This record gives sequence, structure tokens and C-alpha cells, in this order.
Amino acid sequence: MIKYLQSKTVKMAFSATIAIIISNYIGLQFGVTSGIIAILSIQDTKKEALLVGGKRMISSTIAILLSYVLYVLLGNNSIVFGLFLLIFIPITKALKISEGMVVGAVLSTHLLMSTNINTSWIINEAKLNAIGIGVAMIFNLYTASLENEFEKNKARIEDYFRAIISDMAVSLVTQAVPIYEQQVHLSVEKLIKDTKIMVQVINNNYLFKSNDYYIGYIDMRTIQLDAIKRMQRHFSRFYMKYEQTRILSEFTNEVALNIHEDNDCVDLINKLDFLRTDYQNMDLPKNRTEFENRALLFQFLNDLEDFLVIKKKFKELFKNIK
Repeated sequence: MIKYLQSKTVKMAFSATIAIIISNYIGLQFGVTSGIIAILSIQDTKKEALLVGGKRMISSTIAILLSYVLYVLLGNNSIVFGLFLLIFIPITKALKISEGMVVGAVLSTHLLMSTNINTSWIINEAKLNAIGIGVAMIFNLYTASLENEFEKNKARIEDYFRAIISDMAVSLVTQAVPIYEQQVHLSVEKLIKDTKIMVQVINNNYLFKSNDYYIGYIDMRTIQLDAIKRMQRHFSRFYMKYEQTRILSEFTNEVALNIHEDNDCVDLINKLDFLRTDYQNMDLPKNRTEFENRALLFQFLNDLEDFLVIKKKFKELFKNIK
């Protein structure tokens, strides 16, 4: 029921109805216009609503005053209305307030149809505009919280990462890639993309501040996914002795097990440095094949290090959040 009341359609219906009732109750002319303004002022996020509402107030004020001057001086007829549009539309574009263009034009038609233009009409139009935008703003403040959905998506993304890197650890030993690997990658890519859209909405629901944590988190996971793709391209092409591969597989699995938000990856990075040192102390390659395998191994370790460093930097940046 709550989710239904938070839908954009319901907000439009209720805000329009209430705006019209208020306008008619206080005796305004063209009260239905306030309902149309309310519908146009319903937005997806609080920040968008505030921004659009402000622009619409400015453009409507310009439209009312400009219409009053033109109609009083030149008369209220269709030719003067065309002149009004020729002046008003470029003004809204120049000031980047085109969101209020249609509303301003509608308010101008009220003065156009009047047989006795006076200051009371300006007050009438201003009240219609204020009521429509004001009622819509109240409904815009009542938006669904997406933080819980974000937390669920975050947990799913981490589950996907754990599964991918865990499978990678197994593949290092078996030299076999799971048949579902491509599907898992497509699923996590889509989930990250959808979550990025979600965090933009969450951030736009903060009116007077921004919370960069949500965007920072999803950007971090996006870059990590790129690192995972590089890791898979490298490890699938080299073959080394069992002991070397086993050690690398165990460490890769340890990375998989420690994929969670609270881990700063410092200990894992230190272990990776020791592992790299051990590999550097191995006997020199005896042939071209061993040389290529060694180069791919170090590239894999570099990519794995990138994966961990990305998370380490994220934790340092947002250490006091969450």
C-alpha cells in the first residue's frame, strides 16, 4: 500500500486534485490550471523537483509580467500572443528555464482571454502557479527509500564477485572454465548497471547535500569488474608447475572469501607482495614457453593487486561512512 502511494501516477493524481480543490475554494479563476501545473511538477527525485519547481516559478513570473505589459500596451489578441511567445521562449532558453515554458504560455492565455486586465489577474495567476508547484513539492518530498534496495544489490554484487574469483581459483588448478562463466558475468554487469541508476536516484533525493558513498561504491565495483576481466584473460593462457599453481589458487580463493565491504584489503595486499617475491626468486625461465608463462603470471598478480588496491582506496576515502 505504501509503495502504491509513493508511485508517480498516484502523486500526480492526488496533487492535481488537491491543487484544484484549493484553487476553487479560495475563488481563483481557471483553478484547473493549478492541477495541470501540479502534474507537471511531479518529479522522480527531491532534487529534481526542487530544481524544476524553482525554474518553473521564475519562468511563470516572467510570463505573467511580460503578458501583462504586452496586453495592456498592445491589446490582448492572438497577434500579441504570438509576439509574447517570440519574446518569452528565447528568454526561457537563454536563462535555461525551459521547464516552465509551457506553464508560462498557459498562464498567458488566461490574460489573453480576459476582457478587463488588471493587477488582480497577476495575483490570480501567481496563486495558481504557487498552489500547483507547492502541492506538488509536498508530494515530491514523500519518496520511496531506495537505501534498503541498494544494500540488497550490494550483497548480490559481492556474492557474484566471490563466486567468480572462487571459480577462478579452482580453474587455476583444473585448467577448466565453468560453462556458466559468461552468464555470471552478464548478470553481474547488468546488476551493477541497474544499481548505478539506483544510486543516482538516491543521491538526488538528498536536497542540500550529496552522499558520495553510494556512487563511490558502485564505481569501485565497476572498476574491480574490469580488473577481474583482465585477470581471467591472463590466467586462462598460462600453465605452471603444480606447486606454483596451487599456491596461487589458494591465495586467489582467500581473496574470494574476503570480498566484503568492511575488508580494507591491507593484509591481502601484503600477502600478495610476499607471493610476488617468492615467484621472483624462482629459477630463471629455461625456454620461451616458461618465459611467457612467467610474464602472464606476474601480469595476473598485478591485476589481482589492482583489484585489491581499488578496494583499499575506497575504504580510505569512505572510512568514516557506513
